[in-house]
Amino acid sequence: MADLEDQLVHARPIARNHGLRLWFHIDASGNSELIEIDKLTMMRRCDLAACDVRLLDPLFVYPSRILQRKNAIVLNMEQIRCIITADEVFLLNPLKSDVVQCVEELRRRLTTAGAGDFLQPEGAELRKRRGRLFSNIFDNSTDLPFEFKAFEVALEAVCTLLDSQVRKTTRYQFLLFS
Repeated sequence: MADLEDQLVHARPIARNHGLRLWFHIDASGNSELIEIDKLTMMRRCDLAACDVRLLDPLFVYPSRILQRKNAIVLNMEQIRCIITADEVFLLNPLKSDVVQCVEELRRRLTTAGAGDFLQPEGAELRKRRGRLFSNIFDNSTDLPFEFKAFEVALEAVCTLLDSQVRKTTRYQFLLFS
């Protein structure tokens, strides 16, 4: 009986920490911090259903999705997994190498007025490829609401990541078939 009590005592701290994830949090005024939050707290804070928060869980593989809910946008695309509300953004696993650029761009873009720049020089090339048709649409992004600015940064991060993957694949394909 004493062995069982010892196991339960040692298991409780582990059970309390179960489900804690590291999130990058930035609000509309530009304050940012790294926080550890469990799923239940995130559900309550953003008013989301459990299936929406589960979609972001890195332990499960889900297809890329963008969900619009009553109070939030849930984005799960490639390595970028985030929840965007009207006045704050939560980005999951902000210390991953693919996500660090998005975190820095979010911090920079949401605290300054420079909303027309891209994440990397590769992003500038993407903008040139878009052509003149779309350049006028996205140039006036400084007067967009907070959630649209954050959504734009997240989508640009995904596009930059996909563009770099295509470049790597093209390079490998060129080496294999030449």
